[in-house]
Amino acid sequence: MFHKDQRREGLSSAIFSLWRNWAIAIGFLAILSFVSPLIPQEWLGPVCIILFFSLQGVRAVMKDQKVPVCSRLYKEVSVILLIITGIVILRYFLTGDNAFEITGQPVQEHAPLLGILISAPVTAIVAACFLAQKREPLVCQLCHLRYGSVIKNGYIGRLYHREWRFQTRLIMFITAGLSVVDWVYYLRVYINVNLNRADYFFFIWLPLALYVLSLIYLGWRYYSLWVYNCQNDEGYFIENPSSSTVRFIVICKDRMLLDIRQTDKNYSNGQIIKRFDTPAIVKLPYQERIDKNRAAELFKQITGIKDAEIKPLYESPDNVTFRNIFHFFAFIENPDEIIESKLRGEWFSLGELRQLIIQRLVGAELNSELSRIYHIAMAWKTYDREGKRLYKFKHYRPTFRLKDIRTWDVDYNDGHWLFVGHLNEDSHFYRIRRFFKQLEKKFRQHTPTFHLFT
Repeated sequence: MFHKDQRREGLSSAIFSLWRNWAIAIGFLAILSFVSPLIPQEWLGPVCIILFFSLQGVRAVMKDQKVPVCSRLYKEVSVILLIITGIVILRYFLTGDNAFEITGQPVQEHAPLLGILISAPVTAIVAACFLAQKREPLVCQLCHLRYGSVIKNGYIGRLYHREWRFQTRLIMFITAGLSVVDWVYYLRVYINVNLNRADYFFFIWLPLALYVLSLIYLGWRYYSLWVYNCQNDEGYFIENPSSSTVRFIVICKDRMLLDIRQTDKNYSNGQIIKRFDTPAIVKLPYQERIDKNRAAELFKQITGIKDAEIKPLYESPDNVTFRNIFHFFAFIENPDEIIESKLRGEWFSLGELRQLIIQRLVGAELNSELSRIYHIAMAWKTYDREGKRLYKFKHYRPTFRLKDIRTWDVDYNDGHWLFVGHLNEDSHFYRIRRFFKQLEKKFRQHTPTFHLFT
């Protein structure tokens, strides 16, 4: 089977990267809970900052891995560390003379700060907020932009999304239970004079033991998943062989051609749902690249239209399952050319496309393409590469028309424009967020890169 060994190796790396993500990300929180009772409380804030930037260094290393790595858990823990840092620093500066703990005991200046009492409830709350979040976070959007929809809509994307939700629910339940146990002990038993054996158990050894048990549990879970997918089951490699798909977005003036005959029958009750998609799709044996000229030949073969203008849109590479997708525009002059061609479909305006998207009648691939085109084009038309407005009017949004796409000179493979769409002069706390992003970028540039578990 073509690329069989490479695909098995890629799947193995992707599966075990989930365990590695948990071990590293949650390990940072475990380190915080372990060291906080052992150091003076004035050092806890700097320790949190060091852990945060160390985690960003880990994210920089993971970004250079050959197999795509899900960074969503790293992002989640980064937010947790920032919140903990803010709480610790705020508590330190707001605690004055003759201050009292929640338990009514006087604050001991040189007594350690029990980090688990802060980190556990913060982690549970942040995890719950991430699970309730309906909008896809920026870290996922940038990943999809880098690797394309073949990762998002393929096996690896579904695996990463499912396991991220599982891991987030797991850490939420663990830290919620730990919060209840430790806070009950703190309020009813703890005396802030010194740490006895029971204090060490509840505030240090119990969190560490739960972390180790979670490593064992998830290690067994992903080992079983690896055996099922890469050892005992050859079905995936046979049913989904290595292939390349070439997709053409057919546009004539201000309308787009869609095939309305496609259906999605993946429902247990037998319900049939229409899924609108482009009719110009061709599947080929796996190829690393398809240039503009080759794409023009393919479009002519599958449609019979000779004078269409072909422009590259973007590529969706997949180094794990070797099932990449190449996306192109196909512009034609007259809509009547479709009548005598091999294509079948109907023309839709931009307003009609919006209604189809709202009603979830657009296929996953087409939805990803339209979202990418719109967000990158609007960022490119509104801001410069630094995120500064090209127009004097705040929150001004230029027009978006299908007929203008043909004349635009924008690289849809450039993920920087999606980043600009989220971080620009019209976004909240632009200068502060931009400063931290630049600081993080410099930190990553000076972080040595090496490959882990590859």
